[in-house]
Amino acid sequence: MNWLAELRSKEGTATLVGYDFYSSIEELVRQGHIDCCIVSTEDGFSPLGASRHFFSSELGIIEDDISSLADWNRFRNHEISLVGLPNKRLTGNLKGVVLAASETSKCYEQFAPAFHSSPYRDFYYNVAYESIAYSTKVLGAKNLAMSHLSGSGHFHEDIATCVAEALAHFCDIADSPSISSFLFVGCCIDPSHLSGIQRLNFEGDVTRHRNIRTKTSRRNEFEIISFDWR
Repeated sequence: MNWLAELRSKEGTATLVGYDFYSSIEELVRQGHIDCCIVSTEDGFSPLGASRHFFSSELGIIEDDISSLADWNRFRNHEISLVGLPNKRLTGNLKGVVLAASETSKCYEQFAPAFHSSPYRDFYYNVAYESIAYSTKVLGAKNLAMSHLSGSGHFHEDIATCVAEALAHFCDIADSPSISSFLFVGCCIDPSHLSGIQRLNFEGDVTRHRNIRTKTSRRNEFEIISFDWR
């Protein structure tokens, strides 16, 4: 576990920001370091693929359902969406998982071709912000983790900066739930990508959050949070 910064909000709360690319998500959850994980819908050889069986047993959700929802959100859903997977068992350390749209999702095609351009910052910022909001407000999480939202092997410092800005803005809102820690986990990220995060506290008043409209629907028994990009 490596801590990069302590984010202090305008409300006086403190959130530790760091990374752990060496422990598995399962280990971090069992040790009490993570109670909600935000993962790209990229399945297979990925953080989701590596943790899918653990997520299934921890949340009480059929593993095939997790794969089906991830594939739908990645390959067939044209809207920018998050899929919320709350813990059905109501036991254990993990409160839930968010399956987040990412660079390889169908919805990203309207902004930029995957792997062949710089990250589209508004996309990553808003996906991160709404994922953090859902994790804390709906799932009640306090210790969040996020894997890469880029395509495999295509993480970029700008993505980390967008995530950090989203976290800082969320924590600054007066009625936001407090977040104890936020970890970058999984593959495709290295410490050099996170160097800009140490400037968080110095740049907190330079930018501000602009709300984006969202709508909530259901797919089977799971919540879908979709963005109205207009």
